[in-house]
Amino acid sequence: MEKEADRVATERANAKSAGAKLPHAARAPGCDAFLALDHSARLNLLHRVTIQQDSVTIGQIPTEVAKRLHLIPRQQRLRAANRLLQWWDLQIVFSLCDKRERVIQRSEMEQQISSIIADLENGTLVAEFSEFSQPEDYEPDGMLTRQIALVKGKPSDIAKAIRAQWRAKEQRSSWIINNPQMRLTIASYDRVLTERWSDRHTQMVEDCADLEPAQVEAKGLELLRWTHELAPNQVEPIAHGWSAHYYVQGTYQVLAIGRHVGWHADYLKLLKD
Repeated sequence: MEKEADRVATERANAKSAGAKLPHAARAPGCDAFLALDHSARLNLLHRVTIQQDSVTIGQIPTEVAKRLHLIPRQQRLRAANRLLQWWDLQIVFSLCDKRERVIQRSEMEQQISSIIADLENGTLVAEFSEFSQPEDYEPDGMLTRQIALVKGKPSDIAKAIRAQWRAKEQRSSWIINNPQMRLTIASYDRVLTERWSDRHTQMVEDCADLEPAQVEAKGLELLRWTHELAPNQVEPIAHGWSAHYYVQGTYQVLAIGRHVGWHADYLKLLKD
């Protein structure tokens, strides 16, 4: 552990000296904290560690859990196991943050499994990323910020866009992994969102015909903020019962990265490489 912590600290120090981006952003705080401990404290920490032989790896855990979900059809067990583990991990995080009691009751587990079974039977789409934010070192596609810069978006506009784009991107990926046929649903809904945007953008272009550049930018900023604030309630959801706003908000950013939508009246002309 000391060798690994030293390696992380050394590579970050070398990168800082070279003026490069610091690596290991997620691991650095833990490594620094470990190196700050004196020798006796490090030994005490290691004495608390239990090593169990022949235990499964992290990557094998979903498969092992799936083997025990006998109430669920075999072809759906792995998908159910992944959802159950997501719920379990979140409860652990809440317990460490004192947002819930440390013990997870059996009745809670049974209720969660029943809820997963009901969703699978009804084909319900589940919002898996409502309570998650992008990793600290996440870097969105530069086109996202370029689009927002065209309409003089504020830091808060960028922060909301990045968070929603990450959630939507991860949600789309999860749906496709669990059910490849979701590609068609996702593509169809992208066309719905693009049409709703086009109606507003076309009208905005007409309204901007005689406006000054700053006024055109202000109109574009209004359109961007519509995707954040109003579109999730004004555009029909991707599926019956879906209520997570991040999917509409973030998918508009996904589409903006591909330049299928934009906020400025002349965004395609201004974004030409």
